[in-house]
Parts: sequence; C-alpha cells; structure tokens
Amino acid sequence: MEFISGLNYAAWFIFVFIAVVWVLVLLQNKAGLSKRIRPGRLVPVSIIIPAYNEALNIAACVRSMLSLDYPKRLLDIIVVDDCSTDGTGKIARGFRKQGVRVLSNHRNRGKAYSLNKGIAASSHGIVACVDADSVVEPSILKNLVGYFRDPKVGSVTPALKVFQPKGFLQKVQAAEYLLNVFLRKMLAFMDSIHVTPGVFSLYRKGIVVKAGGFEEGNLTEDMDIALKVHEAGYRIENNMSAVSYTNCPSTWKALFKQRVRWYRGAIQNTIKYRHMLFNREYGNLGIFLLPANFISILAIIGIFLIMAANYISMAFQYLWKASLVGWSLEPFIRGMTLTGFVDAALSTPALFALFGLALGGYILWKSFGLTGEKLSENRPGYLVYLIFFPVVMMAFWTAAIVQEVRRAERKW
Repeated sequence: MEFISGLNYAAWFIFVFIAVVWVLVLLQNKAGLSKRIRPGRLVPVSIIIPAYNEALNIAACVRSMLSLDYPKRLLDIIVVDDCSTDGTGKIARGFRKQGVRVLSNHRNRGKAYSLNKGIAASSHGIVACVDADSVVEPSILKNLVGYFRDPKVGSVTPALKVFQPKGFLQKVQAAEYLLNVFLRKMLAFMDSIHVTPGVFSLYRKGIVVKAGGFEEGNLTEDMDIALKVHEAGYRIENNMSAVSYTNCPSTWKALFKQRVRWYRGAIQNTIKYRHMLFNREYGNLGIFLLPANFISILAIIGIFLIMAANYISMAFQYLWKASLVGWSLEPFIRGMTLTGFVDAALSTPALFALFGLALGGYILWKSFGLTGEKLSENRPGYLVYLIFFPVVMMAFWTAAIVQEVRRAERKW
C-alpha cells in the first residue's frame, strides 16, 4: 500500500512539475509571443498533398492552396493520389488548368511514401506538407517562410486548430488543439518541437532528402521527421499567427483509433530515438522534453491503474457492505462526515491534483487568449477537457501500451 501511495504522489508531482515549467517558459518569453518574422524576399515553395480516398475534402484543400496570399509563380502544388478508389484523383486532376500537378501511385503505398514521391518531384528548396482534409488561412505561407532566412532553421510549424467543430466531442478536441497551439510555441522557445503536424508544416527539402525522407510504416511520421531535423542539427520554429485547420474525429470510436495510433507512434519513436534521451547534444529536447514525455507516459499509466484499482476496490467494498445490511443506503449516509471529506480533500494526492488542475486551467485559459479564440463560445469543451478528458486520454494511453506489449499490427 505504501508503494502504491508513493507512486501516486510521484505521478502527480511529475504532472505539476511539467505544468510549472510551461508557466515559467511563458513568463520568461512573453515578449517573444508578439514577435513577428517578416517574410523578406519571398522564396519558391512546393506544396505536397498526399491523398487517399479524400473525395469529400480534396477540392476544398486544393482551393485553399490556390487561395494563398502568395505569388502563384512561386508555388508548385502537387497532389499525390495514393491509388484512391473514390474519385479523389479525378477531382484533383480537375485543377490541372490552374497549375496543380497530380501524381498517381499504382497501388496504395501510404502517406509517407506519397510525401516522399511528391518531395522527389518538387521543384523548390522549401516544401510544405499538407493533409488532404485540411485548409489554411491565406496569410499562412507569408507568416512562415521568413524563418528560413536563418540557416539553422530546418522546419517551421503553424498553429493548428479544429475546422468548424460541431457537436460535443469535437468541441472538446477544439479546446485540446488550442492548448497544443500554446504548448508548441513554448516548445519552440525551448528548441524542443518534436512533432511537425501534417497540416502545412514547412521543411528545407535538402534536409528531408538527406535524412532519408518520411519513414514508411511509422505510425507518426510527423514525429519521426521532426526528430530527424533535430538529429541533423537544425531548429524547428513555430508561428502562432500562421493558422491551419484540420478535421477531427466526430465519434468515440474514431477518436480511440486515432489516439491509440498517435500514442503507439510516440512510443515507437521514443524507442527509435532513445539515443537522444538525456543527451546534452540535443539541448532541452534531449535533457528535458523527450525524458519528460517518456516519464509522463509511465505516470499516466500509473495514475490510471491506481485510480481504476481504487474505484473498483471501493465499489466491491460498498457492494459487500450493502449486501450485509440488506442493500440499505442509510448506514453509508450516516457514515459520511464533514471531517472525512476534509481529510480526503487535504490529502497530498488531492492537493497535487487540485494544484495541477489550477495550473492546467490557467494554461488552457491563456491558450484561448493567445490564439484569439473566445472562451465564452466553448465553455463546455473547456471544462470537459480540463476535468474529464485527461482520464479518457489515460485510458487511451493504457490501450496503446497494451497493444505495443502485445505487438499488435501497426496500421493506420
């Protein structure tokens, strides 16, 4: 029992510690939040759109690229149709007269293969990788390309938001994505961005090619390529004013599938790049971020299992006691005292949890403000994400760990 109690304290301490780090990074870099990098001389950019059975989304995505506030002569838009069966390629080819190139795979090869094929066929030294179910704001490219004036910048990431969230589940995820907009900027300040999302992240083509491109079979190729950029000795930057939008799962089943894939990919890449952990050569990424992520995974599993064990144990005890008194609730009601509630509320794990909740609430509140979103328009999503969603994510992480231990097939 003492071991379990100690594990519980340690797990909550880890979460509170990491939350404090984010707050301190924010306070230390307040001036940098409003800093804008001017694009200077506009450079040619190739835009790669891998697409598989995206007939419902591909037209909107391509139109979004064609509507960029950027000289059309400097853009090279390439759609890679991954042997779709729903007419995606035909729709994409309808934009050829507007300068869009369409490449076709002879069989379904996956997103990483399609990205690499598009990059190989691209004409310019800067490439943007764009998911086919996404759209962007017209100013996004001008807000990103200026960072490449620094020769040590290998990639630049945008702010990623949920596109027109509908329904309860999507609004909860919308709050989560806004939090990630904030966290990615904090990671940029620490030179520790470890995921370059597929919704309009930019790269130096030469770095990607030299690193071997996007890895086929990797469940989170956007994490793998980000770590390759760091491994090559380059920085990854972020601009919160460069906004892209993605669709997110609308059902619990789809969300479970997506998150388990993400989390298994995170585990896969943590193992693959384990040489970076606690390695001073990779700065804050190696000394803090990657180890913190790894330890957080263990803490998440620990807290979830402890919570599950405690609640199951409590349920069995109450059921057993209730059976002894003829299923009457009166003894339990009489047994509830104010002192008992106070003792439980003032216990160390409870105080850690409350402090962590307060820090999380502050960070999420700042995320809404910094991204220009109104909290009043998504209070339910804010509150549910803050209080309930972390428990759901713990369950998803546990499922991901179980699948990895069982060596379940890795697939999208």
